[in-house]
Amino acid sequence: MRPTDKRRAISVDRAFQRYAGSVWRGSAPCRADGDSIGQAANYLAAAERSELRAEQVRQVIMAAGVPLIQFIPYRNFGLHVDKLVRNHSGATLRNLVLAATEYWTAYGLRPEVLRAIAGTVFSLDLPNLSESRKP
Repeated sequence: MRPTDKRRAISVDRAFQRYAGSVWRGSAPCRADGDSIGQAANYLAAAERSELRAEQVRQVIMAAGVPLIQFIPYRNFGLHVDKLVRNHSGATLRNLVLAATEYWTAYGLRPEVLRAIAGTVFSLDLPNLSESRKP
């Protein structure tokens, strides 16, 4: 018997509706300024960006022939780099992404796929790990 994945991902629209409803009902905390509409709009924008990044990462790892069981760690790397891109820039961003690449490589992910994710999805040009360690 072939195993099937019975989980289903909910759409961004449905997740937004659930979140906005919980904020408006008061079952989820609202910002101190009471702007629940702005808070819900920020949630929607973040959910859409996250879904877009996850899809872009999925395209890269499918093209690289990554086994299905390793999709989640590569997606997590992509979300980690997305957070770094939103909070840092320049040489700091490059160094943090290189450190993240080394970190995720230690978990068994392929560095060439991680560089492809950083390059294709986030437009970051990273050297090989052996080149980045040279003084």
